Amino acid sequence: MSRSKQHAMTLEEALAIEARARDGLLDESLPGTRDVIAQAHRVHQVAYMWGSVRAEAAPPRIRWGIAFGVLMVLVTLGGFALTFLASR
Repeated sequence: MSRSKQHAMTLEEALAIEARARDGLLDESLPGTRDVIAQAHRVHQVAYMWGSVRAEAAPPRIRWGIAFGVLMVLVTLGGFALTFLASR
């Protein structure tokens, strides 16, 4: 089937298909099911890239990990700066 004859999937359809695939409700052994799921994922990603979908908030564990990483970088840079200044 050529790309121009394919049904243009809406974002709502794509999100519904992705949710059903994530929940295991779609039979991926049927011909074409994986292609539809892949198309839904592409539609979702394009909408996300163009700002049509709000970004999901990162879980608190990830946010704390990022904050801890930034803090460690700042402490390391501060230590290097103090060592450099003390040698002068």
